Amino acid sequence: MASNQRVDINLAQPKTAAERTLAAVHCCDSLKMALPLLVDGIDDVVGREYSGFPDRLYLIDRDGRVAYKGGRGPFGYKPRELEQSLIMLLLEEARTKEPATSEGSTNPASDKQD
Repeated sequence: MASNQRVDINLAQPKTAAERTLAAVHCCDSLKMALPLLVDGIDDVVGREYSGFPDRLYLIDRDGRVAYKGGRGPFGYKPRELEQSLIMLLLEEARTKEPATSEGSTNPASDKQD
């Protein structure tokens, strides 16, 4: 593929888990990816389970649950939907972490007199 060759990603299909991992590392280095990478086993169990071919976006929450599942690519590939889901997930996390306050409670710091 010409676009791969421009960024020096021209690799044979890996036949072992070690070859697959080396290919993934090479791609990440060539593309200067800063995100963590998980490599599916040579048996493609995760790819089949999540129907990741050709493209699919998932958002996994901190508890390991699927918070967003995009449609199959290329027509179901909608990064803005993923972005919206991520924003909503982060807002929900922030809301649930806010300290509970009761009405009529006082702030001891504001009661101090200089």
